[in-house]
Amino acid sequence: MRILLPYTDSQGRDINDPIVSGGGEIFCRLIQNDIGILNEYRVGVENIPYDMKSMSLRDKEQYQNKIMISAEEVSGGIADVIICNFPEAIFTGQIIKNSSIPIMVIVHNRYGMTSLIKRWKELVEYGHSIFMVSQHQYEFYHTKAVKQNIQLPPISGFLNPSYCEENKKINDIEYECGTIGRCDQKKNPFLLRKLLKDSGVSNLVITGKPSLPTSNKVILSSSYLKGSMKYYEKNKNETNTLWDLPHKEVIENISKCKTYFSTCTDETWGISALEALSCGNPVILNGDKDSRHASTIIPTNKEHYKLIPNNDKDALVSAIKSFDKVDRKEIQEMTMEKHSKHNWEVAMCNAIDKTVENFKKKRITLPI
Repeated sequence: MRILLPYTDSQGRDINDPIVSGGGEIFCRLIQNDIGILNEYRVGVENIPYDMKSMSLRDKEQYQNKIMISAEEVSGGIADVIICNFPEAIFTGQIIKNSSIPIMVIVHNRYGMTSLIKRWKELVEYGHSIFMVSQHQYEFYHTKAVKQNIQLPPISGFLNPSYCEENKKINDIEYECGTIGRCDQKKNPFLLRKLLKDSGVSNLVITGKPSLPTSNKVILSSSYLKGSMKYYEKNKNETNTLWDLPHKEVIENISKCKTYFSTCTDETWGISALEALSCGNPVILNGDKDSRHASTIIPTNKEHYKLIPNNDKDALVSAIKSFDKVDRKEIQEMTMEKHSKHNWEVAMCNAIDKTVENFKKKRITLPI
């Protein structure tokens, strides 16, 4: 089977760069390297610039056409499926909708674009498939659809965006709590430092400096990047902070923490929480305004995590102390069993097959 994987990176990095920009980028890497190797799938990558907001409508249409052309040339043959992991119109727009190759859209985040649900609806009507990563995420979009007075299209299922790598080393503890996250106001990794100020609890923040390709002039003026740069400038001199580490070193260092704190309240699954659990770290989840967090579905056992009220300093300190005596090896082994590479690959391959079969059944002809 041939797969085309359109790919973009928020920091302009290559798909196999040692430094990983985020969870969506990790997921694409797994598709390219793991799904392809084990199942003898041939995966072609089509790189798309991240500065989409600066593109004209014509440019966006050209990139959609480029994706469709590349889909006809994957390892010397036509792709059986195109896997799209990003929300922009380049990946889900009108030209893509008319594809004679099934589109498998995997939604990773919670996006605010009002046109997105409409584009998903049209894709489903044309026989393509939509997958999400959690019920928590689905409920967000359902609520959004109700507010927009439109119907959320049926989805084909839920997919875990990552798996637990085996045999990670459990390092000696150097910090009582650590976190991983992009250096922006949404992920907010330095919330850990703020909440633990004057608590005496040792902590570690692992993050990356915000940066974008120099051609990205429009996004450079966006409120998001302005906010990210402001956030970075405010926190760049914080001690016990590790910047821009290769992914392998991120895992090695989070393993030196007794506990892991997920600062972001609007996660849809939480790859970094899984990575911490795979190192034997119990996780502490920062609840949203309704005291909920998507990552509660990741731990194998309720004893492996605590959900605290939103930004509650006392609750965070108490949660950290409550994990003074845990069996880190047990946490690691139970996490590996639940989130094994095998389980992930089987689910992904089944979803790909389902996408192809669904397309064949629902779609006979395409309007051109």
